[in-house]
Amino acid sequence: MKYTKYLAILAAAFMMGSCSDDFLDKEPSENASEDQIKDLLDKDPTAIQAYITGYYKNMFSPEAQQSHDDFGLKAFELATDLMGDDMAYMTSHFFVYDYLLDNRASSYRRTTTYWQELYAVISGANEVISGLKEQADSGDESVEKMLGQSYTIRAYCYFWLINMYQQPYEWNKDKLGIPIYTESETKLNRVPVSEVYEQILSDIDKGYNYLKGKGIAKKDELNEYAAAAIYANILSFVNDYPDQWNEVAKYAKLAIEGGSLMSEKELLSGFNDLSLSEVLWGADINGETNTFYASFMSQVDPYGPGYGGNLGNYKMISSDLYEKISDDDIRKKWFGVDLGETNTHYKVRQYVQRKFIDIGSTAPGFTPTGDTFCSDYIYLRTGEMYFVAAEALYRAGKENEAKTMLTTIMKTRNPKYETSATSDALLQEIELQKRIEMWGEGRRLFDMKRRNESLDRTHAINHSAIAPKEVPAGSKLFIYQIPDKELNANSEITDKNE
Repeated sequence: MKYTKYLAILAAAFMMGSCSDDFLDKEPSENASEDQIKDLLDKDPTAIQAYITGYYKNMFSPEAQQSHDDFGLKAFELATDLMGDDMAYMTSHFFVYDYLLDNRASSYRRTTTYWQELYAVISGANEVISGLKEQADSGDESVEKMLGQSYTIRAYCYFWLINMYQQPYEWNKDKLGIPIYTESETKLNRVPVSEVYEQILSDIDKGYNYLKGKGIAKKDELNEYAAAAIYANILSFVNDYPDQWNEVAKYAKLAIEGGSLMSEKELLSGFNDLSLSEVLWGADINGETNTFYASFMSQVDPYGPGYGGNLGNYKMISSDLYEKISDDDIRKKWFGVDLGETNTHYKVRQYVQRKFIDIGSTAPGFTPTGDTFCSDYIYLRTGEMYFVAAEALYRAGKENEAKTMLTTIMKTRNPKYETSATSDALLQEIELQKRIEMWGEGRRLFDMKRRNESLDRTHAINHSAIAPKEVPAGSKLFIYQIPDKELNANSEITDKNE
């Protein structure tokens, strides 16, 4: 697919182009020559901001959007959470095939849009880097910020791609990965997983260092703290990285500096606003940019007019995970909805989620603060980083520091929280509390994969009777096939995954 964008030389104005069928064509389109673009950017580097605006929009309102279960990164987060063991689903509607681990075939919409949308963002990032790389050492802060955002988002997109089109790095370094293309080279073949990670690590290091020291200007743009959070998550997969776990802890701690832990009021406010104190990065959505029924809140808000509410496609926490939440834990209030529902499936209504509530929702006790389906999307927040840091510190042999990190965040979730756990029990406690904390935010499947954990849904009473209950770690069911559209357009790829 070609993600064409063009610059029109008219009062230094920019215009965005459209998506066509060949991803890996990096040539500027018909409205401006490379020389014209270079001349414009030499005079005004900020003119390239249109590309940045474009790739951010593709993260929540993709040009390749095909259906109401396709709304960019939040759709991928929801799909992958449903592939794990902590989210239960009873109905046969959007996302059911993700839940059934049956949405991975090369001809399916999910595998195609996932590929198209992330490579489209990469294409936009490449254009920015190509346009500004000659000014990288100019000392111009605006150039550094634009480069930092572009390297960081490219790293994040490749991270999502490699972890859904191949098994985890630790056991599969030499396996076939995905094509790589940057501002300077195109590799159409499936390069090895290790080589993909070399590119990811190079990009995130450049991205973080360009953004370092520049704080947060706007939460709908990548910044030094969001880049640090992405860096920490990436490094947690790279088992042979020098001093791996101390490095993961370092970047997680740097990310934590970008926000303060949420109050009880914030924790129960619906996870729908970038102004929440933990938010590092997300999408600022309003009446002009929302995608209506093709949106995250349409799919998950149990009180709303969308698929997750009006149509009864409720998203639930698995009963076994719910039972592990202390009654004193604020997060237990994220679940439990009086549905007025006669369907016998929902006699398990205490498990229905209310963590995510739309800003226009009619939820009991909830005061609407905006229009329906205009909730912001939250991609990264500091809360996650406390658990990432705690796990990393434990694995680095710093058990006391790990316990302190865990207790610091848990006291804000449960003021009565104490743990006497040590050794493996402490690690299990860290992992459990992260599962509760990040429920519905797209982290569970990747954690399962990097820890080589099997899927086990046998301990919950509210999983669908037709859902797979046990799947071994490393199963092909946890990765996508390369989409047919790419196979048909790219003769360099002959293996699409089993």
